[in-house]
Amino acid sequence: MFLRPLIAAGLALVVAGSVATAAPMTRNDALAQAKRGKTAQQIVREAFPGSQLTQLPQQTVRILVADQARQVVMQGKTVLRLVDEGRRGAKGRRVAVGHRILIKRFGKTGFAVTDLDVPGAKSLKFIGPVRLDSGSAETGIRMSDPLELRYRGSLRVVTSSARTMAVINQTSTENYIKGVLPGDMPPEWGDTGKEALVAGAVAARSRALHLKASAGGKFNATADDPLYLGIDGERPQTNAAIEQSRGWALVLAGRPLEAEFPVVPGDVVVFQPEAGKPSQVAFAKNTVVPGSKPGLGGQAVQLAMSYLSTPYLWGGSKPGGFDCSGLTYWVFGQLGMRIPRVAEDQATVGAYVPFGQLKPGDTVFFADSSGYIGHMGLYIGGGQMVHAPQTGDVVKVTDISSGRYFERFAGGRRYSP
Repeated sequence: MFLRPLIAAGLALVVAGSVATAAPMTRNDALAQAKRGKTAQQIVREAFPGSQLTQLPQQTVRILVADQARQVVMQGKTVLRLVDEGRRGAKGRRVAVGHRILIKRFGKTGFAVTDLDVPGAKSLKFIGPVRLDSGSAETGIRMSDPLELRYRGSLRVVTSSARTMAVINQTSTENYIKGVLPGDMPPEWGDTGKEALVAGAVAARSRALHLKASAGGKFNATADDPLYLGIDGERPQTNAAIEQSRGWALVLAGRPLEAEFPVVPGDVVVFQPEAGKPSQVAFAKNTVVPGSKPGLGGQAVQLAMSYLSTPYLWGGSKPGGFDCSGLTYWVFGQLGMRIPRVAEDQATVGAYVPFGQLKPGDTVFFADSSGYIGHMGLYIGGGQMVHAPQTGDVVKVTDISSGRYFERFAGGRRYSP
């Protein structure tokens, strides 16, 4: 286990005097040290002289993940707890698995909360802040709007301005750095740079605790500095490094050190999500879609094209209005095929199809900046798709053979052989 032999020997990572003024150890320097056989303890001792390595208890970190939102939609793959924090002693309400909770502003300070998956449900009036809690569930909570990302712990919705809201992810130190470390130390280093990943975990934890100790107000950190992508940013190699170094952080003058391994020109590019190759499209098992028959792809295209100019409607899956996955869900449903409702799940059924083998009637998927499938459409041939793009737009045909859709292409799935 990380550091146990070191502590057992009665040693401490302390260097007399002030922190060195020499050029800081960069991220690639740390990798080079690991490849030469240096341990994580040795790397942090050289990188942050004057500091002491100490085991610190976990704390709760509040991260601003969205701001100026007009509405917020969240759901979980486990039972969630919905709490009105403005009501003293409120125990919270149970939210069923998969139910989408819509939150909007109500009046000057309140919130209107609606379960979109309860037929005829009326909005509940909350004083706020509104908190949706996933407890210790590994699947966390998905915020579908305004972002398409998942987070561990809880999501708190607070007032941002007179009409908008901010969303704060409230979670533990360890969970926070799980979403941060892949941006600090590339998990692709694998076994050759494992000790550097562990040293990076110590630095990231120290910086997180420093932010916690230094910041006040509604949140301790923002999701863009350092980059934090929640569960969707996590990688097995970096999570393993965090677990191996659990609780260990650098302290200087009695306070957590704002430690980091800087990136300089020529370094390995900072973590880039696997946009274009997320596992849920390319590596999902081939399955037979219930109701599938040969030759339905062309019929799917004809039916989808008949809905051109239909307004985009978030959550819409009928001719009055469609969102991206709602369009394909309706089209294939009319042909007798039973596919999942949302894009994330539609990307895991049928058979995988790379770009060069697409045929009319194949569904096409696109990854956002986190590597998560944030959009989809129906391929119609000639490098084009028909899709429902976004709020304020309509069902239309768009080229995917170049530009941003080509760059974000994550793969296709074929439902009809």
